[in-house]
Amino acid sequence: MHSQTPVSSFFGRSRLLLTSTLILIFGLGLGLRFYYLTNPPLDLHAWRQLRSASIARHFYYQLLPPEKLAAIQPSGDFGTFDRLEPNINEWIVALTYRIAGGEYLWIARLYSILYWTIGGIALFALARRMTNLDGALVALAYYFLLPYGGVVSRAFLPEPFMVMWLLLAAYAAYRWTEVPSWRWALLTGVFAGLAVLVKVFAAFPIIAGLVFLVLASWGPRRSLANLRVWAAASLTAIIPAFYYIFPNPGSGGTYLTSWTLPFAHLWTDWTFYISWLNKLNTNFNLAVVLAALASILLLNRRARALCLGLWIGYFLIGMSVPSLITSHIYYNLPLVPVVALSLAPLGALFFSRLAQESRFWQVAFAAVALMALGYTAFLMRKGVKTEDFWDEPQRWRALAQIIPADARLIGLTDDYNMRMMYYGRRGIVQYPHSFDQDMHILAGGNFDPNAENRDYFLERTSGSDMFVITLLDELDKQPYLKKNLYDHYPIFSQGEDYLVFDLRAPH
Repeated sequence: MHSQTPVSSFFGRSRLLLTSTLILIFGLGLGLRFYYLTNPPLDLHAWRQLRSASIARHFYYQLLPPEKLAAIQPSGDFGTFDRLEPNINEWIVALTYRIAGGEYLWIARLYSILYWTIGGIALFALARRMTNLDGALVALAYYFLLPYGGVVSRAFLPEPFMVMWLLLAAYAAYRWTEVPSWRWALLTGVFAGLAVLVKVFAAFPIIAGLVFLVLASWGPRRSLANLRVWAAASLTAIIPAFYYIFPNPGSGGTYLTSWTLPFAHLWTDWTFYISWLNKLNTNFNLAVVLAALASILLLNRRARALCLGLWIGYFLIGMSVPSLITSHIYYNLPLVPVVALSLAPLGALFFSRLAQESRFWQVAFAAVALMALGYTAFLMRKGVKTEDFWDEPQRWRALAQIIPADARLIGLTDDYNMRMMYYGRRGIVQYPHSFDQDMHILAGGNFDPNAENRDYFLERTSGSDMFVITLLDELDKQPYLKKNLYDHYPIFSQGEDYLVFDLRAPH
């Protein structure tokens, strides 16, 4: 299956069939992503989405003229966070806020959908060159209609932006090996560098994929002597270095010291790999993942090398953040295009066989395929419409008004206090969750949740005036915390779904 000699395509024989299939894939994929577009972004890792939203708000306020900013009268602007990656997407969203004339969070969803769509076009073009039109359509359908991808790819996260650049880099690199020109070499380096700039974890699939592809195309000796290879590699390194190394030395190592080294012991724990596989089975269907991995054997030498490198790169992402690959589902988003691309040769093989069948069996397959697409669309819609969050902004504004404006807050509230900070516009220090304490223990730290932990409590609440709790079940998971609060402090305010303790008046 070489791109230089394209295999006859089942869908390529009929322009009507091809057009209808593309409309169906794009229509379902985009239509479902636009569903519930204006629902507040609390459906998926809300703390991370609201973090991006807060940063975008911060940039937006910087863009406003003084008179308009004064009219808004922001009581709090909590958009400054540890910058683990550059806030490029947040700047783009903030600029669009300025053009649109207001802070509309659904704009961020539009950009994520746009990034995913551009990535899908690059995926389709790449899969077509690696197999044929049939394989490209299968890859595109998986990429756009996987329910997990449908939910995560529209979130206000850097991952959809990163995946777009990753796919553009993969396409440019493959074209470069077909047409060894400076244009494709430089585009490969620029796209790859931007992917790593957006999120440093892109370095794993980018570097592995490009190295394998280059070696499969020209061999070690010719590759090392190729100036274009060095130019592409330099751009891949230099572009992200302008953020992670030159102005912010050591920023790229934050993940290493916080999330890699403390959890390296998981590499030798077989339960970690079982948990990882269970996560893949939940979000991707493990049988499909393994079938995709096996099907890269059907590809030509260059295409197989590229896909193998992408698979290895994804594995390295998981090994670099072993505690996050199973707890934060968006870390698995780069696997979606890898599986989709790897399914392309299997799809091309299947449709080449279907083309030999009678019209009856082709129509029968179309009926089954439509039912499968309908069920997939149902699952994606269910994932997108998990819950209505329309009342959440007002809930947090009301809670913020109950608490004195000058009170310094600490708390256990929803999404690591991000709802209070974004919607209530109140700064609030995060008290450790039981999950954080479990992670601390997993990383080799010491903590006894059954002890009184009075000194632990006093150390973390020092300087705070009030303790706000909306996660009442989380309070029950920390008996020592519940005892410290009820035994020593009065309740300032209490509602059906919240508690506020006054730390200023211990008894």
